[in-house]
Amino acid sequence: EYGFYSNVNPQVDHPRWSQAKERRIGEFFKRDTLMFNGYASQVAGLYRGMDLKKFY
Repeated sequence: EYGFYSNVNPQVDHPRWSQAKERRIGEFFKRDTLMFNGYASQVAGLYRGMDLKKFY
């Protein structure tokens, strides 16, 4: 339904739900989804120059 880059950009919603919040296994409350699933400092360079809203 949507591509890989949507999985790493919480600002791009799935067609049927928002990805801005997540609920971790074993937790009741939702939290903000972090860019690149929390690994931005390690992987952001891999996406340099890409429009992550366009290339999803």
